[in-house]
Amino acid sequence: GSIAPRLLAEIAKTPEPDTTLVNLAQVSDTLGGKAALWELFSANPPSLQLYVKLCAACPYLAGILTSYPGMIDELMDSLIVQKLSSLEVRVRLLGELLRGAEDIDPILHSFKNAQHLRVGVRDIVGKDDVRDTHAALSDIAESCVKQITLIEYEKLVEKYGEPTIGEIAEDDEVDPGYRERFAGRAGERCEMIVLAMGKLGGREPNYHSDLDLVFLYEADGQTVHRKRHREGSTTNGHFFSELGQRIIKVIGHLGPFGRLYEVDVRLRPTGRSGLLAMPVEMFRRYFAEGQGQLWERQALCKARVIYGGPDATDYAMQAVATAAFGPEWQPEQAQEIRNMRLRLEETASPRNLKRGRGGTVDTEFLVQMLQLKHGGKDPTVRVTGTLDALTALEQAGYLSADDAEYFRQSYRFQRSVEARIRLMNATGRHEFPEDPKELAKLAYLLGTDPAALEEKAMRTFAENRERFERVFDASG
Repeated sequence: GSIAPRLLAEIAKTPEPDTTLVNLAQVSDTLGGKAALWELFSANPPSLQLYVKLCAACPYLAGILTSYPGMIDELMDSLIVQKLSSLEVRVRLLGELLRGAEDIDPILHSFKNAQHLRVGVRDIVGKDDVRDTHAALSDIAESCVKQITLIEYEKLVEKYGEPTIGEIAEDDEVDPGYRERFAGRAGERCEMIVLAMGKLGGREPNYHSDLDLVFLYEADGQTVHRKRHREGSTTNGHFFSELGQRIIKVIGHLGPFGRLYEVDVRLRPTGRSGLLAMPVEMFRRYFAEGQGQLWERQALCKARVIYGGPDATDYAMQAVATAAFGPEWQPEQAQEIRNMRLRLEETASPRNLKRGRGGTVDTEFLVQMLQLKHGGKDPTVRVTGTLDALTALEQAGYLSADDAEYFRQSYRFQRSVEARIRLMNATGRHEFPEDPKELAKLAYLLGTDPAALEEKAMRTFAENRERFERVFDASG
């Protein structure tokens, strides 16, 4: 019984003690073995505070615990471990879990949930910087994409054979660089390249972020059955487009465990109507012939390869760099980027942390404008993450130390607030809460006072826009 007073004292500190108590009872019931739980709390007071916090204001994480009762161990590990796992460790772990599995869906969900629980717990107890939290969430998504791509690739090779690089005839009209790269390589295996764009590309997604993906492959050709003479060979274009569809289906499929991630493939050249997978050369030509819009080049500032061998990765990233930073910068493009920014604001509420006036998009668009302006001549600023890019722009002398530091701080603050809103499962994923109850929960998760938090959030919106205007005018 000695635990009860401490438990009730913690519950009393929460914004809605009655609701917290009800949630706590529900979560404890699903976990079973209450005696073990109370013993844990006696021995480890931080675990008690954490458990109350989850039940008070983090339905996202509490929900994972009730769906997967065994994860209480993950919870404890995350408090003890010094730092988060690396991408390689996560990819390997997921690979081992999936080996030989007939139905991969429950394994993928359980992996993602266990990992999100670890990251989320460390996040709310303040063990990690927001940048480390984002990087970890990015690595979790990337591990899923890599393993799903491997599995689906193998299935398609069974069906159609292995994609190979096609012959280049003497009279084929191809780019000299393409001829140089692929001449004499006919019959070699042709690789797929998955580009991450948006928040995943920048290694800065939040809980519940969409995955923006673009599918490319090295070169056109045919598939070849390696082992035995089998019918049913096809073009590389067909093979990789079907592979892209399968990847999207596995990731975005709404099953008994919910949806792993929302996938968005609209950032590919020619958008919705375009080919789902295209050869790198076609991607390069699309931009070289001037079909690429400024906003598409802006999006490419965040592109990075998350699937593909070293050689294919190099080839794709050269094409991305040429597409984004190749064209000469025109002064009127600064105004065009600013107008795009203002258009995004028109459909957002004033409290929208992302698209609202002074939201995170102000910082992101400013960074991308400066990258496109200077990235052609200075490769050091071609950095995908917003915080890293601010530092790169400052070090190269394109952004004052004062402005860079201001934007880093405000971006960190707005993204941290947004992360907590996601943990609260709020319907408005980017909306700074107006409801006093929701605001109280948010402030509780951030360890601050509701009035002070609201004041800081509103001041940040105003100051961001002021700086955005000033720096845009000075540097555009």
